[in-house]
Amino acid sequence: MTSYKVFEHQKKSLKIVKVGFAWLAPFNPIWPLFRGLWLIFVSYIFVILILAGIDFELYGFDGYIDIKNSNNLQLVFFIIQIVLLISPGFKGNKWTENNLIKKGYVFSYAIKATNIKHAFELISNEETNKENIEKEST
Repeated sequence: MTSYKVFEHQKKSLKIVKVGFAWLAPFNPIWPLFRGLWLIFVSYIFVILILAGIDFELYGFDGYIDIKNSNNLQLVFFIIQIVLLISPGFKGNKWTENNLIKKGYVFSYAIKATNIKHAFELISNEETNKENIEKEST
């Protein structure tokens, strides 16, 4: 089971964020847009453009690294590229949490569920049970 953090807002609906690796983030450069992370999106695109320019200077029109014939600079740059392009997966959910906190959401509690849909079901069942308890006590 996966852990999810539940964030609540006084006026808006609650939000759930998975704890751990964000699998879509490294493979989809527009992923931050779906999370409302505009600054990270612009920064990520800027970094990709810089890396593409450096790639062109290092590899020319071929556009790929020839591992067998590459020099140390090319190998180091290749490793740096991999780290930079995978890093949103490791930090993406934390960035989402920080963005929600900036928007006025407050961390409420953590829940374990098989997926996000299951987490929403558990939370809605819990809220229904709270309402039933309150109605029975009055």
